[in-house]
Amino acid sequence: MWLERLKNVSLLFLVVTIPFARLYNINSYAIALFVITFLLSAKKKNFKPSHSWLLIAYYLLICISVLFIDQADSLVNISKYVPLLLIPVVIFFIDYKKIALTGFVYSVAFASLISLIYTYVKSKGYIFYFHNPTEIIDLQINYLSIFICFALAVLYDQILKTNIAKLRHYILVPFFFFILAILFNRTGIITSILVTTYFVLLYFKKQGNLKFIMGFIILFCLIMSYIFTRPIVRQKFSEIINQDFVGETDYSNGISSRLLSWQCSIENIKGAGFFGYGIDKSTMILTDCYKSKLSVNSIQYTNEYNSHNQFLQTIMNFGILGLLLLLSIYGGLLYVGIKNKDSLLIFYFIILLIFGMTESFLIRQWGLVFFAFFTPFLFLKHASIRGIKPNETSTDIN
Repeated sequence: MWLERLKNVSLLFLVVTIPFARLYNINSYAIALFVITFLLSAKKKNFKPSHSWLLIAYYLLICISVLFIDQADSLVNISKYVPLLLIPVVIFFIDYKKIALTGFVYSVAFASLISLIYTYVKSKGYIFYFHNPTEIIDLQINYLSIFICFALAVLYDQILKTNIAKLRHYILVPFFFFILAILFNRTGIITSILVTTYFVLLYFKKQGNLKFIMGFIILFCLIMSYIFTRPIVRQKFSEIINQDFVGETDYSNGISSRLLSWQCSIENIKGAGFFGYGIDKSTMILTDCYKSKLSVNSIQYTNEYNSHNQFLQTIMNFGILGLLLLLSIYGGLLYVGIKNKDSLLIFYFIILLIFGMTESFLIRQWGLVFFAFFTPFLFLKHASIRGIKPNETSTDIN
């Protein structure tokens, strides 16, 4: 009995510490507790793998790459990819429990509130002009933005399944959009718009509650109007409109810098082959490219910028095989989501797709833990374990 309670505690501890991964390495301790607890309590299960074998294959490929291709700094790279242990542990040793999703939503809300208070104090009230609102929790802005998008997806999924919008939905949805305005992250704002649009279409098709839909659309339009009237948000999106995507030579802003990263990656992927360059050599190749196009004083060279695209980064690190496996995982998410009419899986697919186009999110712990836990976790909802659907045995906390 006590072990079962410890399992639930370790599960909740893992998900609520994802936004706080770098604060005293708390999420690393959470991962260790989670893995140890579930290994101690592991029982033989009649597991039907569904599409989870793709995750196992991706996990094994990275392990092989780190051990046999990146031999120079293999211990360092192994430590970077330790969160991947979550993939086999989640697949084989846990059941789908909604408490994990609920815990993550409130954790993201708490991280957002801390960032808001910090921003207000540091900016002396000028919250829309502060450039590092997540500094206090040591989290990059783009990751909190994507966590917020997934939290919105969880809230939308709850409304779709119950046809009931509770007080927490009326509070958290506007609050998360307000935080996105403060974070002024283009990817997060675009993703939230796409996820919300899909939610409106699904709700209208499933429930047909025109009164709720009209009220929600009006509220959403007001929120978007407010967000896009913020000077720094306007500036960020005007950069997209005025960007020279063909003859760019000044790589001083986020968009142009990404164009350079994509250009250097594309120029070098031909030599990546079937298994890739490995993590360290990929970094060296990209920095050499930045040096040749700019200088040793450029921020891209000194900070060793990555590909800023998960698909390009994957083929650089792990080759054609790695890219095929990653695309197969994406395809599996979309296929299982559509087949089972699982709106949350489709929301999750949209978030990973858009985020993957602008960030190499699997090279940092926040993104790696987010992906390594929630991907197999959401697959589990539709896997057969002991002949019983996991969601029939799960803890349901609405």
